[in-house]
Amino acid sequence: MTHERLTRVCFIDYSREMVLVAEAANPESAHAGIVAVGRLTREHSTAEAEFALLVSDPWHEHGLGTELLRRLVALARNEGIRRVFGDILAENRAMQEICRQLGFDLRYSIEVGVVEASITLGEPLATPVRDPPC
Repeated sequence: MTHERLTRVCFIDYSREMVLVAEAANPESAHAGIVAVGRLTREHSTAEAEFALLVSDPWHEHGLGTELLRRLVALARNEGIRRVFGDILAENRAMQEICRQLGFDLRYSIEVGVVEASITLGEPLATPVRDPPC
């Protein structure tokens, strides 16, 4: 991994990027580990941001992807971001369904071979919503 990439991963520019993680305790070691990551990256000089999600295989179908994306969309709205988008592999039907449930529009891109998910957000909430801890 290059130094530049490592620096970007370790030191987040919160004005441009937000990362949420889900942790779970390992029953064998009693240590917590990251089982899912959601990232929101604001495009330069725009009111748009790209989302990315990664959920560890044993944690699929536990609602982590849905919850992380829901929270990323809420963060985007509160930050004044007007559009959130992301690319989903065409075979990832579960992620497409999550996006559909959360109000994203889905469009298949033949050139790229992915499904483009996009949602246009309304005005920021006057009072930020505080979610209970997971």
